[in-house]
Amino acid sequence: MPEISEQAALYAMGSLTGEERDAFERLLAAGDPEAVAAVEAFQLTMEELVVAAPSPAIRPNTKDRLMAGVLNSKLAGFEEPEPGVHVLRAGNGRWRETGFPGVTTKILHIEKETRIATTLLRLEPGAKYPPHSHSMLEQCLVISGDVRLGSKLQIFAGDYEKALPGTEHEFLTSDSGCELLIISCLEDEIFTS
Repeated sequence: MPEISEQAALYAMGSLTGEERDAFERLLAAGDPEAVAAVEAFQLTMEELVVAAPSPAIRPNTKDRLMAGVLNSKLAGFEEPEPGVHVLRAGNGRWRETGFPGVTTKILHIEKETRIATTLLRLEPGAKYPPHSHSMLEQCLVISGDVRLGSKLQIFAGDYEKALPGTEHEFLTSDSGCELLIISCLEDEIFTS
């Protein structure tokens, strides 16, 4: 039904309001498969646009509206055990391909005002994440495995690294594979050539 698809798009962008939003949320709460699938598809698209698109690629106010929709909608996989508290269980959420072989990411949170993203980043053994620069402070906690930051530094599970604004990383790679908790800015520049 096209109406469900249209409502799902508006809901995912945070634009469905009032009684229409309440009715649509009742459909979601009841587990309506068409509504749930449509919202998840739109949320995935919006999250990927917000994270992947460099600012000049889409108009700033469009990116802000998309980001607001991502922040204001209920992200797939999160539970809300009490108002204002959101929990993502270990097996929930979406791992997404980054476009770099063997590198996947899971979005945990995007802060609209500061454009700071909290993500999990996985590298398969031998995978490489390209060189990049930091427009703001980047923080990295190695959850498992090892990661090499260029040819000068290797860190392991439990190690924490921060990169100050204006610094650049050479490529990231891992000998055994790794999972990292990254807090970084959406405006960081990736050098792919």
